[in-house]
Amino acid sequence: MSLSRRTRVVAAIAALVAASTAMVGCSAKSTKSPSAAAATGTPVQGGTVRYAEYEGGYPNAIWPFMLPSQDTTTNVGQLQYLLYRPLYFWGTDNKVALDQNTSIGQLPTWSADGKTVTITLKSYKWSNGDAVTAQDALFWINMEKTEGPLGNLAYYTPPNTSLDAQYFPDNIVTATASGQTLTLTLNKTYNKTWFLDDELSQITPMPLEWDETAAGTAGTCATATFGTPAMTTACTADWKYLSAQSTLGGTWTTSPLWTIIDGAWKLKSYNGSSGAYSIVPNPSYSGPDKPHLDEVDFVPYKSDTAEYAALKAGGTDALNIGYLTQSAQPEFVPSNPDSDNPLTSKGYVFAPLADQDGIQYYQINFGNTDVGQLFKQGYFTKAVQETVDQAGMIKSVQKGWGYPSSGAVPPQPAGNPILPSANTANVFDIAAAKASLTAHGWDTSQTPATCTDPGTGPNQCGAGIAQGQKAAYTVDYTAGNSGAQLETELEASDAAKAGIQITFTAQQENQIGAEGVTCAGSTASGCWQGLFYGGWVYAPDYLPTGEALFATGAGPNTWSYSNPQVDQTAYQSTVSNSASAMDAYETALAALPPVIFQPNGQGNVGYPFIPEVSKNLYVGKSDPFGGFQPQDWYFTK
Repeated sequence: MSLSRRTRVVAAIAALVAASTAMVGCSAKSTKSPSAAAATGTPVQGGTVRYAEYEGGYPNAIWPFMLPSQDTTTNVGQLQYLLYRPLYFWGTDNKVALDQNTSIGQLPTWSADGKTVTITLKSYKWSNGDAVTAQDALFWINMEKTEGPLGNLAYYTPPNTSLDAQYFPDNIVTATASGQTLTLTLNKTYNKTWFLDDELSQITPMPLEWDETAAGTAGTCATATFGTPAMTTACTADWKYLSAQSTLGGTWTTSPLWTIIDGAWKLKSYNGSSGAYSIVPNPSYSGPDKPHLDEVDFVPYKSDTAEYAALKAGGTDALNIGYLTQSAQPEFVPSNPDSDNPLTSKGYVFAPLADQDGIQYYQINFGNTDVGQLFKQGYFTKAVQETVDQAGMIKSVQKGWGYPSSGAVPPQPAGNPILPSANTANVFDIAAAKASLTAHGWDTSQTPATCTDPGTGPNQCGAGIAQGQKAAYTVDYTAGNSGAQLETELEASDAAKAGIQITFTAQQENQIGAEGVTCAGSTASGCWQGLFYGGWVYAPDYLPTGEALFATGAGPNTWSYSNPQVDQTAYQSTVSNSASAMDAYETALAALPPVIFQPNGQGNVGYPFIPEVSKNLYVGKSDPFGGFQPQDWYFTK
């Protein structure tokens, strides 16, 4: 499932287990989640869980300070957060809410003028015995202040001088650490909910042992005064070393860097060729909620059909958590979602599934010089969206287990803001799409349609579109996923009826992730046109205000979308917590769609994977951001 937990570009196969909530803003079905046969009986301490993973979608970066291309749910929610605790943690028990119990930071306190925030860290320990201190949190802030503006952190949003808008950490005037106390002075007052949910939420304390410029050579990034030239020099040297080390998977289990952890788990093994990896409990873990299991093994498969064959075969190396292929999953039955499980006789039950706090889409590259000018025309991108039959794909391919994406604010779980009436992401109208192209100077008598009336008038093709330009582009999507393949085939067929030619090409997930960097140029030079990488989970930007995703220059905005009205309304939502600010932001997005929205899958912002779990394994509730908490899993007897 497929983005960034955490900001994410979300990988199409992420978290399989989480819990259910009621639906908001759409009427695809009355209830979505299996009530699931959660394991009952006496909990057993110990045991090993074998978890089916998708080959090509395994973790490829261990340092939580990630490039935009590395910021995937797989890296964050299925590896990093298990080893390294964020300052604030969201998502326990499938709640889009801060979990104070499992957060390292106490709730922040504010000065009377709203410009100074103070955070006290709880008493956590690193695995080498050192305390987790405010200096460790300041280490992150100093690094982000240095590397964010250079495009080296997925969570960074650059300032917008025309709006006098600054985001974290550029909106910090001073930052100091003393023992367990972190104090930040801001340049103005902000929406306090936003500052906690979207700014402080970015921070993962980093051990001072990571403050190195080379192996055994100490740096000063963590202790340099915030915002000074000395800080910039020190953090630049650290970043070059740490970022290079973070992708050397063969060294992760022995590295003096990455073996210093404060999370509930530690990495036992990692195979960078196959993607197989294993985690075991961290014996030095000092926080709450300690693991019950002895080990969790992540077993990669080349395709969903190969995984399902292994799931059915069972045997001594049987999977404990797997998923159904599209062809094997039953129709969703609202009155009995647990019915017709094809693996009941094999000892499996459906697991509870999450309504994820995310949106599904594919990216369109506004910076591609061959087709970017097409996407910059609001009428064209809206026409593409009108050819996406979300309801039809949910019914025919997803067999009722999905729900529509309705725009930039997630419709699930319950409690997210209600979508404004101006949003058009659920409209399916091929005739209207074709008519719009015709009205703007396109010959739609054949596919792909061609521009016959270039120019910038209201009934012409638009700026940058030449005579004879074809309404055609390519999109790479994740290979090995039979359901996604069916959906792309349907989507291409429907778009062609309106005169739009979309060529979908299957690629390995990590290959698509490597492609998904900002590029402005022609396809001939290797600049991508479209990427179906799954979508976005709102984490660590938990409040969906949009500045971290769709703002001009935002780290995850690798498709070069830029809309001054969106920038302005997104910024207003960070300084005001009014509902009207969010409505204005969504309305601005509807005028020039930034992506092509797709149907969400049950338990996943990507295509739905219906999890099967050994009937004697309790997995409980996970989080709605694509990660999971294996410390809460246990076998029963």
